[in-house]
Amino acid sequence: MLEDTLPSLPALFGNPLLRGELQEIVAPGPIDWLPQTLGWQILGLILALGFLRRAWRIFRVWLRNRYRREAQHRLRQLGPSASASAINEVLKLTAMTAASRREVAALTGKIWCQWLQTRTPNLVFSTDTLQILGDALYDPQSDLSAAQREALVQQAHLWIGQHKDDHGFG
Repeated sequence: MLEDTLPSLPALFGNPLLRGELQEIVAPGPIDWLPQTLGWQILGLILALGFLRRAWRIFRVWLRNRYRREAQHRLRQLGPSASASAINEVLKLTAMTAASRREVAALTGKIWCQWLQTRTPNLVFSTDTLQILGDALYDPQSDLSAAQREALVQQAHLWIGQHKDDHGFG
């Protein structure tokens, strides 16, 4: 019905350029993002191998430092009422893991304290703390003030984090 009322279209209706014999433009294919030359492929392989090697080394160090994380956890578990003997025990276990059992197990008193000091690049323990650690082996029930206990725990945490590991991966 509506079609009957509309006028017919003229013969020259629309874009005259489209009436001719124009052909569709063909767009080029997508650009390949992979390197096309052998040099770039070799460089990519070298970079990938370097990345994997670095990731493997980081993972090995993370695994090797598991004993440090365990020792830190044990110190935190001891809580605010930790005795010097218990802290000394955690330090001894950590030291036996970092060095050899043969080297560490027999150390006591001043020799033990000197050995602890030689295993870090900076001196971690104060003379008071070393005295407490040395005496803790012989007097496990010694009373510590809150400040002494806090200093001992803090310095033990520091030593665990900084000591030299003989079995490290460097």
